[in-house]
Amino acid sequence: MSVEFEVKAISQARYEQIVAEARGVAEQLTQAHAQFTIGDRALEIEPMGPPGRPVSDTAARVEQSLTRLAKDIGLPVTTVELARWTASRWPADRRRKAESFAVHQVLAGIEDDAERFAAIDDLPGGKTHWTVDDARRRVASQATTLAPPEEKDTATQPPAQNRRPPV
Repeated sequence: MSVEFEVKAISQARYEQIVAEARGVAEQLTQAHAQFTIGDRALEIEPMGPPGRPVSDTAARVEQSLTRLAKDIGLPVTTVELARWTASRWPADRRRKAESFAVHQVLAGIEDDAERFAAIDDLPGGKTHWTVDDARRRVASQATTLAPPEEKDTATQPPAQNRRPPV
């Protein structure tokens, strides 16, 4: 668990119970499940094809379908598009419940599937969970290593921050 320290009001065992319970509540606060559900349903309506290419016959059709879904559920289309893209990068069995949707979204910027799936399990610096800043640093370090110099400025930003996800 975490580093031992003295908690005067309660026992260490009770403290660990509280931490476990609070983590469960914190997971609910992230709403990762809800955002992944929206993404999964958008993928069901408009599956992704080869990287960056939808299965549907035209990008316009995809945009129309996602716009309709967004309107019908009361969300901005960009939220639905981003949830769909993020869900496409994280199959259900590869998602980490303890991590927020935002962390999954940032780490989704890692192109290689195997590297992306390994990255989420490789917690930074002995931490018990990822922060969005840690995920951004992880993606930035990969982009800095792999991107040509002229591409580094945009490559270090998660896809959601520098452009809309592919339709």
